Amino acid sequence: MINCVIRLDGKEVTPVVIQSPRRKTASVEIKQGKVTVRVPSGTPESWVQQFIEQRSAWIAKHISAQLVRTNKHQIIPYESGEISFRGRNFPLIMCNSAEKSSVRFDQKLFKVNLNNRTRKAAGDVTHLLLQKWLAQKAEDYLIPRTLVLAKQVDLHPTKISLGNYKSMWGRCSVKGEIALNWRLIMADEAAMDYVIIHELCHLHEFNHSPAFWNRVALHCSDYSHWRQYFKDRSIWLSWR
Repeated sequence: MINCVIRLDGKEVTPVVIQSPRRKTASVEIKQGKVTVRVPSGTPESWVQQFIEQRSAWIAKHISAQLVRTNKHQIIPYESGEISFRGRNFPLIMCNSAEKSSVRFDQKLFKVNLNNRTRKAAGDVTHLLLQKWLAQKAEDYLIPRTLVLAKQVDLHPTKISLGNYKSMWGRCSVKGEIALNWRLIMADEAAMDYVIIHELCHLHEFNHSPAFWNRVALHCSDYSHWRQYFKDRSIWLSWR
């Protein structure tokens, strides 16, 4: 285990260093403010420390940019009083009720009824109810939409399902099965289409080669815009 520490803006950051016998070069990855350094097995700790320090300015820049995106797109509906659904932010109101806890949506705002007898924290119940509601709407929308787009691009999965993934918006298996993250339902409809098309194209190109991206571009010419869109909203994946 290699332990290296760097200081960024007066704060200590401890990167996670991963050694791999298959790796030939060193790399730095930053996701949600966490720094991961990958190096070949046997790399001296002093070399790793120097490698990280030489890139400290780049690391600080990217952590700062991610923090801005995180603050802008953080999902805290109980505190913010709003929730994103199909690309739009809707007001959210909460009220105590003698009825069963539930979510209602009238195309203008969300209303969460919280049962008076619940012992759980109101914020926890609100988030859980919204997640359950959104996951159901995602299933109602994303599966039929995938079938429509599959017909358009003439690439047909063997199965379509939804998942609760922490680090990806969708996946395509070698068996031709496509799974989509239910959190997609919060995104713009064109953004959802991009993810679906991306996974459908993997049925033909099971990689991220130039040929793959050329195929994606045939059906989604502005795919680079939507890639950045989801990069900016990567914090959504952490909403639990």
